[in-house]
Amino acid sequence: MPEEVAAMLHCSVKTVEERTRRGDLPGLKFGDGWVFPAAALFQRLNEKALEEARERGGLAPLQPTAVRHQVKRRKTPPTLPEPP
Repeated sequence: MPEEVAAMLHCSVKTVEERTRRGDLPGLKFGDGWVFPAAALFQRLNEKALEEARERGGLAPLQPTAVRHQVKRRKTPPTLPEPP
């Protein structure tokens, strides 16, 4: 419900609906109302907070990390006998 999101964010319902239409907040339009999946909303709020903190110079930019995956090598398969 936009009213609950507005109360949580200390803003107006109109602001929540505008930010949702612009794509700043994740929401689904059902009929005349909006539905806000909690996990998606909190994830987006976390992302937005980190983005804005970086813009203000408060956080270092994220560095991509490499993931090493060790590949197991197979032994050579046994040779099959020739058919008679």
